[in-house]
Amino acid sequence: MKKIISFSFITILAAVLLFIYYGSGLHVEVPAEKESTLTLEQKITRGKAVAYEGDCLACHTTEGGADYIGGLEFETPFGPLYSTNITQDKQYGIGNYSREDFYHAVKYGYSKNSGNLYPAMPYTSYRKLSDEDMDALWAYMKTINGIPVKNIDNNIIFPANIRFTLGAWNQVFFDDTDFKEDVSKSDQWNEGKYLVEASGHCGECHTPRNLAYAMKTEQALEGQVLEGWNAVSITPEALKKNGWTLSSLTDFFETGNSDQGATFGGMKLVIQESLSHLTPAQRLAMSVYLLDMKPGEIDASLTPPRVYLSAQQKSDKGYNTYAAYCSGCHGADGLGKPNAVVALNKNSVFKDDSAFNAIAVVLRGLPKQQESLVKGSVAMTSFTDSISDKDVANLVNFANTTWGNKTSSEITASEVKEVREQLNEDGYLNHMGVKVHN
Repeated sequence: MKKIISFSFITILAAVLLFIYYGSGLHVEVPAEKESTLTLEQKITRGKAVAYEGDCLACHTTEGGADYIGGLEFETPFGPLYSTNITQDKQYGIGNYSREDFYHAVKYGYSKNSGNLYPAMPYTSYRKLSDEDMDALWAYMKTINGIPVKNIDNNIIFPANIRFTLGAWNQVFFDDTDFKEDVSKSDQWNEGKYLVEASGHCGECHTPRNLAYAMKTEQALEGQVLEGWNAVSITPEALKKNGWTLSSLTDFFETGNSDQGATFGGMKLVIQESLSHLTPAQRLAMSVYLLDMKPGEIDASLTPPRVYLSAQQKSDKGYNTYAAYCSGCHGADGLGKPNAVVALNKNSVFKDDSAFNAIAVVLRGLPKQQESLVKGSVAMTSFTDSISDKDVANLVNFANTTWGNKTSSEITASEVKEVREQLNEDGYLNHMGVKVHN
């Protein structure tokens, strides 16, 4: 009997280990490089464009550091992760990588240097990249000079710190399929889908995750709270409901500013280091896909006239709070100041179903944004030390009904208190909302 039990245990253990191993990505056979009509120079140029589309620079560069040396921190439920050095340095970077090693890391989450990668590295989306774009990206990455900067050790809790077990995660949650076009849609729509789902990996931030940190694919692009901000829903229904149009969304991808508001948090880096570098046609394709526009459909939105607040609106108790804290910059009617202060009268933050960002921006403030010598916005002060939960609730309720076109808004002081406590616990309630590390 003992021999039978021992044999059964060994058999089960072997099966489990094989299950995990075959989920690692190491065993995947990389397709042979296809003959290309592009010259090496053209391939490198395309590869640099793919790197911008994939936001590689923003994730693999820490503030004040050289390009691609890593060190940027990512907060996860299992502890902090740090991006790695992906320069051509042979000791700390990827200077010893082959084309096959590069494929295994980017598309299948297996690093020659460290083993299985955590899904904070969006290989779950990069799996959809075409082989042509992968080869172009590899050609470009080989031009990045090696910089000998040591990688920062992750601080992941047990048992998540055992990288080998991530093979099991891949077996359960990793969608190992190629990108598929929708033949019923236009070429422009499908180009946008590729940019959003594959290289742009928008779902990695805008899709809720389960307890195992896997994206809930059945809720794709429906939004989640991330790093003290709500990465809002960007489904076609949500975007249209919040007033986004083809022109405003496309402009937002280029500058980070629109009638619906200005970008903040991690999205600011996405605009600066990725979307602003795309071609106008690519940004338009993304908008067509996200808004699910049909061929020939015309964006008929017109610039609304300046709308001033009525005497009745100004009699709202929330307006008194607005006048005290906000009107000095945003104006008595919320119209803002061009290229200096964001307008509030069409701001999508007040149209969203969640009031999280409306509350958070009052408490956290926003840093200065400067896109060019003539475009940008001044910094917004953090009011966390000077405004009560009740006043924030009154202010948000006023803004939601006045500028969010909501028939009613019932945000309570206790809801504001919950958001304030969450932001404070996570270390975001200091000047400009920069994360505090204890």
